Amino acid sequence: MNLIQKIKRIEQYVLENFEELDLDDPIEEGYWEEYQEIPGASQKEIEAFEKKFSIKFPKDFKELYSYKNGSKYFSILPSTIHDAEMSFSLMSLEQMEKTKQYFQNRDALLTEFPDFFTEEEIEKMRDSRIKPYLFHKQWIPFAEYCDSCFLMLDFDPDKGGKEGQILCYIHDPDEVIYAAAGLSEFVDEILLTIE
Repeated sequence: MNLIQKIKRIEQYVLENFEELDLDDPIEEGYWEEYQEIPGASQKEIEAFEKKFSIKFPKDFKELYSYKNGSKYFSILPSTIHDAEMSFSLMSLEQMEKTKQYFQNRDALLTEFPDFFTEEEIEKMRDSRIKPYLFHKQWIPFAEYCDSCFLMLDFDPDKGGKEGQILCYIHDPDEVIYAAAGLSEFVDEILLTIE
């Protein structure tokens, strides 16, 4: 199965198991119909985004966005991250650009928030794959859950990580955790849990 076939398999799963995922009925709510009408992003749109943020999207990411430029209210990525179940919706390139204006639009290390994180907590969060930031310009949010948790592409990994890895920003208590080595791996992990 290629990436898009896998995504279609997940779409079907969400349609059939929305109650189990604690989601509204996507057909009844009109989310599915709306989602089906979403076109893919053009090569030109993808390149314009890359140029604006001085990045190069991974191949699988471009493949997904050529298929669908966002998913609106349809939760296309039902995931389990650190035992928390979160069904993420894909943001369009336009939403991603808007979000970057106020979120992950500056560099701020965890140590810059002594009221929120003790030295012990920062030590506990340490991950050799992720630089110890809470906010980082080189993190690009692309999927969201409940307006407070985001999946992000990491374009500035730490020594143990790799460019294009996926991080998850979880709000309240705020933390940034490693989710997958890349989009394909992330999708494969979803498939493992639903099949």
